[in-house]
Amino acid sequence: MLCLFVGQHSVLARSFRQSVNGLPVKVVDEYGKPLLGAEVYSLTDELLGETSESGEVDVEVGAGTEIIVRHPAYYPKKIAIASGIQIAMVANYLKQEETRDVLYDQKTDQNLLGAVSSVYNNQLKTTPTPLYLNALTGRLPGFYTQESSGFRSARSTAITYGDLAGSLPTEGTKYSSTLSDNSEVFFQLRGQQPVTIIDGVQREIYSIDPESIESITVAKDALSSILLGQRSSRGVLQITTKKGVAGPPRISFTAQTGMQEALKVPEPLNAYQYAYLYNEALANTGRLPAYSQEEFELFRNGNSPLLYPDVNWYDAVLRNNSPITKYNLGVNGGIRNARYALSLSYLNQEGMFRESDEFDYATNVSQRRYLINSSIDVDVTKDFTIGLQLFGRIQDGRQPGAGTSNIMDALFATPNNAYPIFNDNGSYGGSPQFRTNLYQQVMGSGYLIDNTRDVFANLDFHYKFDQWLPGLYAKGKVNVSATSSSLVNRYRQQPVFDAQYNDAGELTYIRYGNIADQPNSFSTTSTANFVYFQGAIGYNTQIADNHEVGGKLFVDQQTANYQFDLPAIHTNFAATGNYAYRQKYYAELAVNYSGFNRFQPGRKYGTFYALGIGWDLAQESFLSTQTDWLNQLKLRATYGKTGNTNEGALGYYSWRAAYGQGGNNGYEFGSEYSYINSLEERGLANVNATWEKGNKFNIGLDAALWNSMFRLTAEYYRDRYYDLLQQRGSTIEIIGIGYPNENIGENLFEGQEIDLTYQNNVGKFNYFISVNASRMRTEVLYMNEMQRDYAWNYRTGRPVGQTFGYLANGLIQTQEEADAAPLLGGNAVHPGDVKLVDLNGDGIINIHDQTAIGNTKPMIYYGATLGFSFSGFDFSVLLQGVANRTYQQMDYAFGNNGDSQGYSYMMGRWTPETAETATYPRLTVGFDPTNTPYLNTSSYWTRSGEYLRVRNLDLGYTIPTHLSRKISLSAFRIFANAQNLFTFTSYDRLDPEISGNAAYPAQRTIVFGVNIKL
Repeated sequence: MLCLFVGQHSVLARSFRQSVNGLPVKVVDEYGKPLLGAEVYSLTDELLGETSESGEVDVEVGAGTEIIVRHPAYYPKKIAIASGIQIAMVANYLKQEETRDVLYDQKTDQNLLGAVSSVYNNQLKTTPTPLYLNALTGRLPGFYTQESSGFRSARSTAITYGDLAGSLPTEGTKYSSTLSDNSEVFFQLRGQQPVTIIDGVQREIYSIDPESIESITVAKDALSSILLGQRSSRGVLQITTKKGVAGPPRISFTAQTGMQEALKVPEPLNAYQYAYLYNEALANTGRLPAYSQEEFELFRNGNSPLLYPDVNWYDAVLRNNSPITKYNLGVNGGIRNARYALSLSYLNQEGMFRESDEFDYATNVSQRRYLINSSIDVDVTKDFTIGLQLFGRIQDGRQPGAGTSNIMDALFATPNNAYPIFNDNGSYGGSPQFRTNLYQQVMGSGYLIDNTRDVFANLDFHYKFDQWLPGLYAKGKVNVSATSSSLVNRYRQQPVFDAQYNDAGELTYIRYGNIADQPNSFSTTSTANFVYFQGAIGYNTQIADNHEVGGKLFVDQQTANYQFDLPAIHTNFAATGNYAYRQKYYAELAVNYSGFNRFQPGRKYGTFYALGIGWDLAQESFLSTQTDWLNQLKLRATYGKTGNTNEGALGYYSWRAAYGQGGNNGYEFGSEYSYINSLEERGLANVNATWEKGNKFNIGLDAALWNSMFRLTAEYYRDRYYDLLQQRGSTIEIIGIGYPNENIGENLFEGQEIDLTYQNNVGKFNYFISVNASRMRTEVLYMNEMQRDYAWNYRTGRPVGQTFGYLANGLIQTQEEADAAPLLGGNAVHPGDVKLVDLNGDGIINIHDQTAIGNTKPMIYYGATLGFSFSGFDFSVLLQGVANRTYQQMDYAFGNNGDSQGYSYMMGRWTPETAETATYPRLTVGFDPTNTPYLNTSSYWTRSGEYLRVRNLDLGYTIPTHLSRKISLSAFRIFANAQNLFTFTSYDRLDPEISGNAAYPAQRTIVFGVNIKL
C-alpha cells in the first residue's frame, strides 16, 4: 500500500513538474550533435521556446501535441511531442542565415542596404570540379561566368635568366599586378572583375575545396565595397571558410570519384574526304590538283597505310574519358571559449591524353592538389577574442613535354593523311611539312612538371570595452601570405621519318626534325608575397529602444610584391556611420581616403564615399495586421563614388619617363664601326595618370512572405565609369612612339536583377525552387573616337566591347552577282563567296562599310535550382543559360597556310549543285580576302552563343539514423552528381562557352561518392 502511494505520488510529481516546467525536447543537427538556436512553435505559430547550447528546450504543451521546429539552416519539422524526444533536423539546401559577411562587416537581412547575394555550402559542394568558380555559375544574380578551358594551364615562362650578376628578372614577366590560380573560368560581376576576398584578405585563390567553404557572397553596389577605396568600383567576391562551433567534435569525410568526358571534339575529315575537298579547293583557286583518282582509292580502301595513311588523330591520342578523384576530411568543434575547425582536401584530376607503356613515367596532363585549412578562435577573456587561421596548398601538375597548348594546336592542324603514326621499321612517321609526330608529342616527348606552393596565415583579434563604455570595440587583422611556382623541363625530342620509294623501287626513309638530349632543367615561373594589416575601432549603441546608432574608424594596408618588382601598396583610411529607427528606417554613410603608391607623388590619394537608405514597410503600423504572412517589405537605395586603379592599363610607374638600351636603334662607333645600341625612350610618360572613377547607383526591394517561405530580391543599377584609362583614337605616328593610356574613357553599365526563392513542405516532403535572372545593358559614352564618315561606323553609343565588321547577305550564287558585287581590297569574287554589304553604296568594301555585327541587345543570364528531400532521398538540379549573346567563329578551309586538316562542316560548302543549301563558302586553300578572317570580320561568321545547360545535378540517399547509429555513425550518405550534363543551343558545332577549335574542351563530369558524419 505504501509502495502504491509512493508510486502514485511520483507520477503526480512528475506530471506537476512537466506542467510547470514543460516537456523537455532535444534538437540535434545532421551530426547528431546539439543544435543551438532552433525555435519551437505551436501550430498557431506561437513561439514556445528556443534551444540552448545543449540543444534542449522545455516546451509547455501537453504530450502528443504537434509542434513545428524551425532553424534558418534546416528544413522545418512538424512532430508530435513526447517527453524526452530527440528531433533530428535535415539540412536545408537553400540555407538562409540571419547574418552574412559583407566585406569586413556582418550584416543582417534587416539592416542590409546594399546589393548582396550569397550561396552556402550545400549548394557549393555538389560541383565536382577543381575550382569553386564552377559552383557559382547560374546561382548568383549579377555574377557571370564563362568557361575558357576544360583544364588548367600551368605557367611555363621563367621569370629569371642567368647573368654575370646572377639570376635576374626577365622583362616579359615584370610589372605584374595580379597572380591567380584560375585559368579555366572567365567571370565578371556586373561587367567588372571583382576583388576576391578570402576570410577578410585580398587573394586570388580559386582552388579552395567547396567542402571547406561556409559561404560565398557577391557585393555589387558602392556602399558594400567602399572600404576597398581605389578598388571599390569592381565589387567583391567574398569567400568565407568554415569556422569552429562550440560542441562535441563534428567529423565529416567525403570521398568521390568519377569520369570526365569532352563535351565537343572536332570531327575531322577522313583521308579520302580530305583529298577530294582539297582538290576542289585547288581547282577553285585555279591550281592543279594534288591528288589523283588512284590516290583517292588508296585513301579510301586503306591498302597502303604507310604511304597513304588515314589516321584519325583525335582517336589516336585522346581517350574517351579521364578520371577525377576528391577526398575531404572536416573536423569542427570546441568548448565555449575555444573553437576549432580543420579541413584536409585532396584532388587528383587527369586529362584526356593517352599514355604509352613504353615509358615508365606518366605523360598525361594531370594535377594533384593537397589543401589544409585550419582555424582556432579563443575567448581569452569575456571581452577579448583572438583567432588564428592557417591555409596551405601544394599543387603538382604534369603535361607532355611538347606542352598541352602546342599539342591541341597541332591536333587541330594535322590532316589524317599527313603521315602514319609509325613506319614499318618502327620509327615515327613525318613529312617535310610535319617535322614532329603528334603521337610522339603526346606520349613520347617526356614531360613538364609544375609545382605551386601557397601559404596563408591570419591573426585576428576583437576586444570589447563594455566595462568602460558598452558598445565600444576594437578589432584588427594581420595576414602574411606567399606563393611560388616552378617548372621542371624534361622535354624529349625525337626525329621523324618520311617513307618513300626511290627510283629503284626501294623503300627509303628521310629524316626530319631534331635530335636532342632530354634536359632536366628547373626554373621559377612566379613568386609573390603579401602583407596585410587592418585595424578598426567602433561603437554601437541603442537609445530609448527606438534608435540604433553605430560608427567605425577603419584603416588597412596591403603590400604586394610580384615577381621581384617594387611593392604595390594599397592604403585606406575610412569612417562609417549607421542609424536605424525602430528597425523601420535605415541610413548608412561611409567615406574612404584611399591611396596607391604607384601614382605620382602628390596624386596618390583620393576621397571616395557611399551612402545608403532603407525603409521596411512591413514594420509600419498600416501593415502591422499583416504580420501573419508579411515578414519583410524593404525598399533600399545606395549611391557612391568609387575608384579603380586598373593597374594593367595604368602601367608601371607610368608618370615617369623610362629609358633603356635595346630595339633597332643604334650607332656604329670607332674604326671598326662597332654597332652599339642607343638609349631609347620606352613609352611616353603620363604625368596626369590617375585612378578610374565610378558613380554607382543601386535601388532594391527585399520581400519575405509566409515565414520566409517565399523570398524576393529585385535590383536596378546604373553604374557610370569615367576617367577610364584608354588610348586616344586621334593619335598620329609622326612622333615615332606609342601614346600612353590616358583617363579619357566613359562607359555605362545598367541592368536589372531578380532572385526568387520558394520552399515548402507537404508532410515529410520538402521541396524548393530558386530562380535568378540578370539583364545588363552597356554603352560606350565616350572613347575619344576619331572622326567617322558615317553614323554606322561609330563605336561611341554602342555596347562596350561590341564587335565591328562587315554585314553579310548570304553567299553569291551566280556569276552575274559576282560581277556586280562590290570588292574588298580590289580582290575578285566568285560564286560561292560571302556576299558583303556595301553600306555607303560606293561600289567598294572598306572601313566605311564596317558596322556593329552580332548581338547589340542587353545580355541576359539566368539560373534555376529545383529540388526536394524525402525520407532520406535528396535531389537538386541547376539549369543555367545565357541569352542575347553571340561570338565570332571564322574558319579557314585548310588553315591559314593551306596545309592543315579539314573538318566535317566543310561538307556543307558551296558548289553549283548545293547552292541553295550551302552552309559554308566555296572552298579555297589558305588565305582568301572575302571568305577568311585575315581582312574580313563579317556577320557571316557570327554564331549564336545562347544556350541552356543542365549545369549541375545531385542525387543522394542518407540511410535512416537508427541504422547508421548501429555502425557508430551519425549519418551515412551515398550520392552521385554531374556537371555540364546536357546542353541545348541553336549552333551546336562548337561548345557555346569554349568555342575555340584548338582549345582544351569543356568536360562533362559524373562522380559517385559517400559522405560519413561522426
